[in-house]
Amino acid sequence: MKKLLKKTRDKALGLLTKGDARTVLLKKNIALSLVLKGTGLAISYIRFPLILAYLGNMWHGVWLTVGSFTGWLSFFNIGLGNGLRNKLAESLAKHDLVSAKKYVSSTYFVISLISVGLFLILLPIILVVDWNEVFNVQGAEPGVLKASLIAFVGFFCLKFVLNLIRTVLEADQHPAYSDMMDFFFSTFFLIGVLLLFKYAEASLLYVILISGTVPVCILTIATFFFYGKRYKDFRPSIKYVDTKLLSSLTHLGVKFFIVQIAVIILFATDNMIITRLFGPADVVPYSAARKYFGIVEMGFSIVLVPFWSAFTDAFTKGEIGWVRSSMRKLLRMLGVVAVALIVMFAVAPWVFKMWLGDRVEITWQLNLLMVVYVFIRSWNNIFAYFINGVGKIKLQLVTAVIASIINIPLSIFLGRNMGMGINGVIAATIICLLLGTFLHPVQYYKIVTGKAKGIWNQ
Repeated sequence: MKKLLKKTRDKALGLLTKGDARTVLLKKNIALSLVLKGTGLAISYIRFPLILAYLGNMWHGVWLTVGSFTGWLSFFNIGLGNGLRNKLAESLAKHDLVSAKKYVSSTYFVISLISVGLFLILLPIILVVDWNEVFNVQGAEPGVLKASLIAFVGFFCLKFVLNLIRTVLEADQHPAYSDMMDFFFSTFFLIGVLLLFKYAEASLLYVILISGTVPVCILTIATFFFYGKRYKDFRPSIKYVDTKLLSSLTHLGVKFFIVQIAVIILFATDNMIITRLFGPADVVPYSAARKYFGIVEMGFSIVLVPFWSAFTDAFTKGEIGWVRSSMRKLLRMLGVVAVALIVMFAVAPWVFKMWLGDRVEITWQLNLLMVVYVFIRSWNNIFAYFINGVGKIKLQLVTAVIASIINIPLSIFLGRNMGMGINGVIAATIICLLLGTFLHPVQYYKIVTGKAKGIWNQ
């Protein structure tokens, strides 16, 4: 047995160290991320029914809807995070540490200003709006939702700045370190929820306070640690804020910004649409199904994430052969995604029964639609990560905007007018994804063969 374990270990290490430096780094990040993300996901699945039992269906639906606002608020970085990711990766590929320091410093400066402004703008809005009406919540004390939203926005604005260390890690092709932070978020959040469940009365505010405090503390520690050691050569400094470099960063960032807004409208509005059309309690089965089948999507994204900056590095150095070889491998992995989704669909009723008991009813139609959604999105992401990595995103911008425009009215039409209920909401999202499903592979082919012109190369 000991020899078998040693042989298995040696073989695994051999696979991890086979290939060029970029490929080896990718493999190591993917392997570590799989362990960290897998453990974190297991923790989140334990946490989901605990919060559901603690808050009840209605308030848990509100919690899920409030959480979806994160995507909406994120677009206020006007794409600077993704712009930094590409520009920093290019600078590191060229070993230009001065430019790297200027890009990092300039991004921190602008994001800090935006963060302060965002909080000052949203605070009076939170105080004035009747959030009980917005969330379709009856008989609750109005101050509870207002206090919860103030806390949520406050923590978000802090994370808005602190999260830039994760962008730096991803640009340096070390996303596994970022995943390690997620693991700590999940672990300490679970501990907090367990303490609430045992010692505190049900309160949305308590959940938000714990979910906000944990990542702010961990991100602060990570920021000081990495800039004090690994990234001390380009840690942010006010003296290196460069408006000239900022303009090029913003030019690319604005494109990402528009795509980001469109994507948020496409993916982050479902909970609010369901809340308004059918009530917050109906958000729970939708979110549970999406969370369950999202295991596959998350697993595949673990593989994809390191490729963004790796594609930037390879494309900057003109290594198109490496790009094409990597894309072929990713497309072959899509078969694994398909098999995993089919198996999960088959065992879904049993899993939901064991996981959530009789508190939530999830139909087979909703499960099937989630399978289709995850597969199409996984296909699209393969090409999107390459397109994002090389910064030629104008076509993606156009398709994302078109999809976002039709998503909400189509969701309402299918969900309410056609009587599909919450199934209509995810069906609308699937339809909106189809445009990129056909166009993005064409753009990839044109770019790697040197035939991309006009919008295909912008």
